[in-house]
Amino acid sequence: MDQNMWTVPLLAQFLKKPASWVYDNHEKQAIPSFRVGQQLRFRPSEIKDWLENNCREQESS
Repeated sequence: MDQNMWTVPLLAQFLKKPASWVYDNHEKQAIPSFRVGQQLRFRPSEIKDWLENNCREQESS
């Protein structure tokens, strides 16, 4: 694996959300994550794909 993993604080900073939001929403929002021990980790490429596929503003018809 040649990609650095993000911790909760790094993801929160990237999303411009509080860390508490990440903890509260990682399962509800299906944010791609995995656990290393008791800590959450995130792959930046998966987060960017998730944002692209799930968080786009709905176009009005």
